[in-house]
Amino acid sequence: MNYKRVFADGHSYFITMVTYHRNPLLIEHIDLLRQAFVMSKTRYDYCLDAIVILPDHLHMIITPQNPQEYPKIITYIKRNFVYGLNDEVKDFAKTNISSSNYRRQHSGIWQDRYYEHTIRNKKDWDEKIEYLRTNPIKHRGLTSLEVHS
Repeated sequence: MNYKRVFADGHSYFITMVTYHRNPLLIEHIDLLRQAFVMSKTRYDYCLDAIVILPDHLHMIITPQNPQEYPKIITYIKRNFVYGLNDEVKDFAKTNISSSNYRRQHSGIWQDRYYEHTIRNKKDWDEKIEYLRTNPIKHRGLTSLEVHS
């Protein structure tokens, strides 16, 4: 299946990033994740409009100045998070990957792909914000939603 991403000027993107095998690392290493976002903001021009972080995945809405850069933003966040983890966590993560992923030097921290949805109008925006509000409840999380205007 060939998936084609949409790169539309002036649009926001709803993104879901999931850890490999849903390993619950994100809340445990929340400071590293925050730092990864801070570092990405120094390199790329985008607005982090809303985010919710659960132990094994996160959902966010971003509005990039240059829409072609949102895949790079996601890659940068993922890589910087992995680089900040201690060797013990990285080594443990690698014990759970397949031999083909090991040969490709997969970190065992993040799933390779991510979900992206281009937000096209106010109704779409409101639906995604509501999803962000209810997702932690669905997963019995206590994580709060941050919305920036």
